[in-house]
Amino acid sequence: MAKAPNNPFEKIADPTGEAREIRELTKLTSKLLDKRYRQKNKKVLRGVHPKSHGCLRAVFEIRQDIPEALRAGLFATPGKRYRAWVRFSNAAIKVAHDLGTSDPQAQQNGSRGLAIKVLDVGGRVLLADDGAKNQDFLMINTPAFAFVDSKQYLLLNKVLEQTGDNETAAVGAVLQPILDPNSGASAAEKQRAAKTAGVIQMIQAKPVENPMEVAYFGAAPFLFGPDRVMRFAAVPWGGEGPQAVPPQAGPNYLRRAVRQRVRQREDICFDFRLQVRGKAEKNLQIEDATAIWDEAKTPFVSVARLIIPAPQDRAGSDQGKASARREAQCEKMSFTPWHCLAEHQPLGSINRLRKPVYEASSDMRRGKKQAKDKAAIKKTIRKPVRLKRARRPT
Repeated sequence: MAKAPNNPFEKIADPTGEAREIRELTKLTSKLLDKRYRQKNKKVLRGVHPKSHGCLRAVFEIRQDIPEALRAGLFATPGKRYRAWVRFSNAAIKVAHDLGTSDPQAQQNGSRGLAIKVLDVGGRVLLADDGAKNQDFLMINTPAFAFVDSKQYLLLNKVLEQTGDNETAAVGAVLQPILDPNSGASAAEKQRAAKTAGVIQMIQAKPVENPMEVAYFGAAPFLFGPDRVMRFAAVPWGGEGPQAVPPQAGPNYLRRAVRQRVRQREDICFDFRLQVRGKAEKNLQIEDATAIWDEAKTPFVSVARLIIPAPQDRAGSDQGKASARREAQCEKMSFTPWHCLAEHQPLGSINRLRKPVYEASSDMRRGKKQAKDKAAIKKTIRKPVRLKRARRPT
């Protein structure tokens, strides 16, 4: 996987070592899912983000007034509208209480996700989506990933495998250079661990009351045409609302919040924004997924709108049954940043590992039913989105 980059941004310090790490990670992914589910005769779920809060039809609309300098790839045509799907989720490796545990004394905020699948984008894609040309945008509610690169992510997964999915032990192993004064870690290793600790603190400091009212970030760099690089974000129209975990929050309180919101008659809208930089700029930090670009120096620019029509789910009606069918089909879909136009190639170590690792996860989930699932997915994701009440914010 870690072959010579075909773009001017990626600088792999040790291509052979990274390729070895990614091969091991891919094998570990299959092994972990086998232990987590198959050996227990359970349905295999996603390797990450297995818990969904809601999967909904949407529209992805390029702004009419998008700056000409940002008209590239998916964003080339002002005003163009695409059908889409969105999936809200928890990033934790297992389906559990939204705050990790039912014990109020041990509860913590976790990483939350938003995945967007933009359908039928045309052009040349790097990885076909069950034969379709789709563009996936995978995001979390912090502007950085918790792990720098494949080396850290491999350590995390090794300890998960050794400890039977003990996430506390796995994160502790990554942070050992700064937790253990006798670890013998180098200054560089301590710096990497400190970066991870900083992102974890950021995650734990961000309560989420409603997944539809917070901002999400791609948290990694991507190509923007042949000679620029981008980061992206989706921000609720009008900005983020104040968030506080409700008292005595139930194990699925985030899913309940999403369901209540999509039963209302007002559409949900996110402002999709880009940070774009050129190859001549310094400190792009392509290979460090914990890095954050300074918004004061490189501000986000609005380029598109994500519109989620409402209502999509009515309690106690046939629409509720349709919602359940939609959720079931959505869980068969595969989301990966490599479902993308060539102009938006994922960059950096974490993005490079995601291609084979996510493919391994998808293969484990679908198994022998893959061909049947593909046919069902194609039929489901191409169902038109009706926008009778869709309001286009100005």
